[in-house]
Amino acid sequence: MKNSQLNMNASTGTGINLQGATPQVLMDNSQLLMTDTGASWGILLTGTDALFSLSNQSEVHLTGAGTGTTENIRIGANHARPELSVTGGSTLSVTTTSGTTAATDTANNAINIRGLNAQLNVIDSTLNVNIRSGNRRALLVRGDSSVGEIYDSKINLDTLNSGGMEFIGDMPNVKISGSKTEVIINSAISENAFKGNIYIGGVSNVSPGRNAELEIVENATVELNGGNFATLMINSTDAKVNIYSEASLAVNGRNNDGVNAPIRFRAGNGYQFNIDGGHFFAGKNGGNSPVIRMSGSNNKISVLNGGVFEVDNPGNGVANDGGVAGGNQGVFYPSATDIGPNTFEVKGQGSYIVIDAKSGPGIDLEGSARGQVIGSNGGYLSVSGRTATAAGGIFNANILHVVFDNPLFMDYRNNRSGGGRIFNVSNGSTLSGINSDLSLWRSGTDLNNDPTFTFDALDFEFTGSNYQNLYSTSKPEELNTSVIGTNGLSQFSRLSSNNARWVIADELHLPTDADKHIYGRISVPVGLHDSRPSWTNEVKVTVELDRVDGTKRNFSGYTVGHSDDSPGISIYGEEARGGLFEIELDDYLVEGDKVRIVELEQTNSNSDDFENINLTKTLTTVPVMPPKPASFSGSIIPNHIREIVGYSENPQVTIEANYNGNALDTTDVEVDQDGYFSIFVGDLELKEDDEIQVFLRDKKGSAESAGILKPPTTNNEQGNINPKELYEYHDAIFQPATILKVVSDISPLDPLDPEIEVEPENKPELPEEQGLLSIDFVSSFNFGSQPITVNDQTYYAQPQRLLNADGAVKETEERPNYVQISDRRPENDRNGWQLAVTQNDQFTATNNRELNGACLRLTNQQLATAQGGSAPEFQQTNPLALIPGNRRILLMAQGTEGAGTWIYRFGNQETASESVALDVPKGANPEATRYETTLTWELSAVPDN
Repeated sequence: MKNSQLNMNASTGTGINLQGATPQVLMDNSQLLMTDTGASWGILLTGTDALFSLSNQSEVHLTGAGTGTTENIRIGANHARPELSVTGGSTLSVTTTSGTTAATDTANNAINIRGLNAQLNVIDSTLNVNIRSGNRRALLVRGDSSVGEIYDSKINLDTLNSGGMEFIGDMPNVKISGSKTEVIINSAISENAFKGNIYIGGVSNVSPGRNAELEIVENATVELNGGNFATLMINSTDAKVNIYSEASLAVNGRNNDGVNAPIRFRAGNGYQFNIDGGHFFAGKNGGNSPVIRMSGSNNKISVLNGGVFEVDNPGNGVANDGGVAGGNQGVFYPSATDIGPNTFEVKGQGSYIVIDAKSGPGIDLEGSARGQVIGSNGGYLSVSGRTATAAGGIFNANILHVVFDNPLFMDYRNNRSGGGRIFNVSNGSTLSGINSDLSLWRSGTDLNNDPTFTFDALDFEFTGSNYQNLYSTSKPEELNTSVIGTNGLSQFSRLSSNNARWVIADELHLPTDADKHIYGRISVPVGLHDSRPSWTNEVKVTVELDRVDGTKRNFSGYTVGHSDDSPGISIYGEEARGGLFEIELDDYLVEGDKVRIVELEQTNSNSDDFENINLTKTLTTVPVMPPKPASFSGSIIPNHIREIVGYSENPQVTIEANYNGNALDTTDVEVDQDGYFSIFVGDLELKEDDEIQVFLRDKKGSAESAGILKPPTTNNEQGNINPKELYEYHDAIFQPATILKVVSDISPLDPLDPEIEVEPENKPELPEEQGLLSIDFVSSFNFGSQPITVNDQTYYAQPQRLLNADGAVKETEERPNYVQISDRRPENDRNGWQLAVTQNDQFTATNNRELNGACLRLTNQQLATAQGGSAPEFQQTNPLALIPGNRRILLMAQGTEGAGTWIYRFGNQETASESVALDVPKGANPEATRYETTLTWELSAVPDN
């Protein structure tokens, strides 16, 4: 058919049936749509050199039906050289139902190519087979020396309980290649039979076939999704599976048990599984089977030139020591005649083997078979498992030889709770390391923490049962039985050799101006794709601090690991981690300071051939410290105040305030360029013990936006504000916003009866913000009008007069002149006080003429109080003469003395009119004018000693 289109419908019989020599169906740029409504043949080519060819974008869509076993496409019928060729952008598609009878060489196959030298070619094309019911096999190529070539093509095969693509016979050769090639085969095989999503080899254990080869190369991808039985089965002596040149094979099982591993090298010996620059993954969801079951001996798994080999077996969740078919192993070699060792080899930079058996041994060699594990020239081999008993090993073998020859990374660990052996091997086994690091974790310790012992780049060898003997070491002063004990490797649950001799700075903690420490994290490569936190003192880190004032200085610190004794370092309350370093500074960082890592040095290691990696950047200190709290003339304000004036050291702030915890409207409050501001409170009814707290918020912006993961609660989009109370953040303690306490003025008291409030005449102007230690009243001394005399004369100040409620003087009420002092400070803040007076200058007339020689005397000093308690002490005897310009201390209260309100009076009821005197000598020559002076009264707290 050329440039043609044909539609065919049938319910019985055969759609196309050609017999005899060279039966051929050739399609060139043509389309065939064939629909069978019953179990009928689609295309039947019987004879030598039978050929079904689709080329030049031809298409065949065959739809089958029924529940029989009649095949959809049969080519050759056991005659030589049958061939299916799909090329040039063509598509072959088979969708069918089928019967439940198992597929055979002659029945229940969707596509059957049968005969000596059978051939399948799919080049730059598509092949789809979808079995919707029954046990029909998708594709059978049956015959010795068969060949399959798939290049730059899409293959999708879906079956329910039968094989996907099977090449049966001696010396089959299947090559899957090309960057456009994608092979996906899905099947849920539910029996232990010679089947697989891909099956290559002989028909039975007795006839396993010879020299089978499966090649997946040149960026091709193959994905096999199976059921609870074999997904990939190779049944051939001396077979090869090669995955080269960035090609990949992924094999996924389900809940496989017993012998039914997802990958089975079923019978024979001499299997070679080579991953050379390719990628291989195999795993399953559960069940106790191994992931790979490789029969026989003299088998070899090689991973070279950047190849990747990954095996993941979650197992059935019950730990197993192995040695049985269903032992939850990663890779299992059942007992066989030993004609040569089974070998694992990983070699070359980037080559990678990871075997993770979560409930059993990683590698298990049953019976008397010998084994070899070789890692060299920068290879990577990680094997982990979990045994049932402490005596079980994740390597389980009779004789096992393990060699580390300068690998990039080797890591073997038994994850059994409480510890278990790494190796369960017999006497005659050896483990040797050449130019390799060695780290050991003792059984029972946390295998994720720092190792128990670590040794840098040396040669060593362990021998004997479970490698219990340290046979040799190139550094006997470091690695010896005195250090690790006399039981060799049998006492350890993890062994690692990490020769990746460089380190990575992958974290530098963003600093704030609340910090006096610099933190960061250093990792050490684990092979090519992973890393671990550095261990204690493993890395020395040097950090440069570039201060905003232009000074630069280097600081150094060492990494801290995570061990059973130490959880590592906590960065300001975060969960402690290993691999961190901590550098303590002399002083806080300030906004704009720059921090950078400038040098990394791996201690006890020769890393000259490797370049350390710094993934961090220079970081600039983020401001989170609130402004210095606002300052005021005092912390006490009177209840009659109308405006509060404050000062901010930083004028670039906004003002917020609370009155007894409730926010005040401060939107109109502005801070001038000198830092001063005022808050109007005239509309508040201030009462005793009310509080006004004044907050300053700077304009430094959001710390979270700058990169701080957990900024202080004092920071928002605008900037940083004083906290309500002391607030700890990182290394700093933020001081609370200033609190102003409201006090009521204390009314003057009757100096003769201090329990009674009075309204004295001539009340002085007192400072508004005296606080809790205050002068409540001071009498003004008025000597009245006196006649001029040429003799010495003494004049007496008039007594203190009182006022009525209407402000009129009570003519009949006279009191001694007095000073009233109140100490309302809390007991913890009370240290005593002192009262002093200074006569600023001599009595002076309005014409500035002094009353020469005049002397003011205070007599009859007395104290009175209504509260009781300890009285302050007089500091001057009676009478007390004042000297202009000289300060005289009158009263002193120490400790708790003088608490409450005290009356310091001059005289009593009888002597009130003669207790404040002015002596004027005869040479003073007074004039008929007014003379006055000013007295300064000082009340001061006594400071702590």
